[in-house]
Amino acid sequence: MFAGTFKKQACAITRTFSTSSMKLTGKNNEYSLSSTFMNLKKQGEALDSERQKQRESAVMQMFVNDFSKQSTYDPFDFSIANTRYHRKLQKIRKEEEMKQSSFNSEEVNPEIFYCMPQLLSKYLNNSGQIQHHTVTGLKTRKQKAMAKAVRRARAFGLLSPVARDVSMFPRRGSSL
Repeated sequence: MFAGTFKKQACAITRTFSTSSMKLTGKNNEYSLSSTFMNLKKQGEALDSERQKQRESAVMQMFVNDFSKQSTYDPFDFSIANTRYHRKLQKIRKEEEMKQSSFNSEEVNPEIFYCMPQLLSKYLNNSGQIQHHTVTGLKTRKQKAMAKAVRRARAFGLLSPVARDVSMFPRRGSSL
């Protein structure tokens, strides 16, 4: 299959080489067919290696560390402990984001948000359980009001008792 395309391309290239060389030099200096095949084979191998590199780069970015900013690497960079460390940092960033929640302000009453399940889903874990106040960063009074709003949304059927809101589910094609 691949050799057939080489022959077709080689014939086309030899024709163009011979006509262009005749125009330039005025002589009938044609490139040899074997050198043309060799050039085509090298080009085909280069294309195959590029395609292979593209397939290899299609690995989810979650499993690939970003080494572009570094010139030397520590063995820790390739360890599972490094992955755990980055997960811990990500968890801390999420907790900091949750502490800055607008539910903590005095003017906002979380109980009135029972009709917005996508907003309440931020305070639920993947299995639909209400997260602890140390995770959400809400004050005790606001945490109780938010829990009441979640229970109310479940009673009205706006929120599933075993999962987050559908808007929080990953989309097809996106990585987890």
